Amino acid sequence: MVAEYTVFRRALEALAALQHAGPPLTLYVLESFLLLVLIILLVSFVAAGLWIFYRADDTRLLMAAPFPLGGLYLLRSIQTFTQTGWALAVLGGPALAALGAAYGKPAAFYARGAVILVLFGALAGGAAVVLTTAAGAAFRHARTRVGIAAAVCILLGGFAILVGRNVIPSTSDFYAIFEPGVLDGNPSSIKFIEAKFGLWPSHPFAAELYAVATGGRAGSAVSRTLLWLTPLASLALAATLGRRLYARTLPALAEGLGFAAGAPPGPGGRRPFPRRLHGAVGAIIERDLLAIARSPSELGRAAFLGFLLVLYTAFIVVAPLGAAAATPETIARLLLFDVVAAGYFLTAFGLRFVFPAMSLEGRAAWLFFSSPIPIFRVFLAKLLVYGALLTLVVVPIAVLGALRLVRDPAVAAVAAALVVTLALTTTTLALGLGAAWPNFREPNPEFLTTSGGGLALTLVCLAYVALMGWVARRAALAAAAGGSAFGWALGAVPLSAGLGAAAVALAYWRIRALEAA
Repeated sequence: MVAEYTVFRRALEALAALQHAGPPLTLYVLESFLLLVLIILLVSFVAAGLWIFYRADDTRLLMAAPFPLGGLYLLRSIQTFTQTGWALAVLGGPALAALGAAYGKPAAFYARGAVILVLFGALAGGAAVVLTTAAGAAFRHARTRVGIAAAVCILLGGFAILVGRNVIPSTSDFYAIFEPGVLDGNPSSIKFIEAKFGLWPSHPFAAELYAVATGGRAGSAVSRTLLWLTPLASLALAATLGRRLYARTLPALAEGLGFAAGAPPGPGGRRPFPRRLHGAVGAIIERDLLAIARSPSELGRAAFLGFLLVLYTAFIVVAPLGAAAATPETIARLLLFDVVAAGYFLTAFGLRFVFPAMSLEGRAAWLFFSSPIPIFRVFLAKLLVYGALLTLVVVPIAVLGALRLVRDPAVAAVAAALVVTLALTTTTLALGLGAAWPNFREPNPEFLTTSGGGLALTLVCLAYVALMGWVARRAALAAAAGGSAFGWALGAVPLSAGLGAAAVALAYWRIRALEAA
């Protein structure tokens, strides 16, 4: 959040320093930012809410208890928004603080801005509840994981198309904002931006923030009225239509199809397991993969993180770089951003799915440590599988962004090598620290990621990712100056190898201690 505040403030101060194009670009940034926060809130809420609303562990118990349906509906709504409304605080808070600091606003501005963000959160929360219950009604006859995957894919596809057309500015958008030849193009530029974002529900909030911060004119009497009416309408719709859809679909989904494939047994009455891998170690690895593949909540979180990575990369792929693409410093900074973004999402994936892998064996872990199965071989097999999965998921998307920026094959190869190294090292760190500090009493991976080991992993990985981004930038600048980019990439190899070896050695020492105990 501190880094976000710094970036937002510097960007807004740079825009404020511009004369005629500054105010329109500031409004464009606010419109795009609130729209992205709205989309992140909706997708995150639906991905998690379809599981929390209908298939949480205590749903059947609460349905059988003398607990009113309206109370259960309200509980699930608050519970889901509490878990998925992080974007409003993590992104909206630093942005509001940076906006006030960039324009030197007093404390009253922050209070008013906080009210606007709260109203915006009410709008997003009510709309997300309606979307979640509508998706549940639409896919009530499908398996839970299929319904969640289908709903998230439909939302991601629709938002990707809309974001590409509205959020990422085109060359014609810049032309209309800057308006060459016009002495004072601010009024028409503001109107152009308002027309572009006018139909989005986030527009009244962005226009009000712009007017309060800059003192400029944006919005209208209608938009200022919608600022208060749309949150109330969204909550009213959630209280009526959403509740009715929830009451209609809850019995079918809570008591409906489960997660098992339900295929007929093979010869002899039993299907052999493992079906794809071999041996005791293969059975453990295949069990872990099936547990993720058959868990709607895990698939929803993975899809959401992947959506954020695609969204970040889309800005680089679609954005009209124009003459900036010929500037070595600009390309180097964008390449740094691409590598850091990939490393950030690798850290998020590793923290959420790889770090808890050993701890999720639960209290039955003593069976593994007292069995003749070599636990360190299980660790190495998990390292191989998770490393391959993260490499296949994250690396192609990040490399696509690098290829959009870099025309030099050597620099592109260095960027790809750095991202692959990031994936393997991050996976090794996540699994190694997870094996070094396991918690077999905690079945919830969300809580495991906030433990001492999880926080240590986060700090180490983010520092390592920042350093790798700096290496990518220096490699691009060296190639632009006529030097070699491979020297910087080779310089990052000893650090990556040292971190990975230290994590593996720590895991080996702890596993041997647990086996002896």
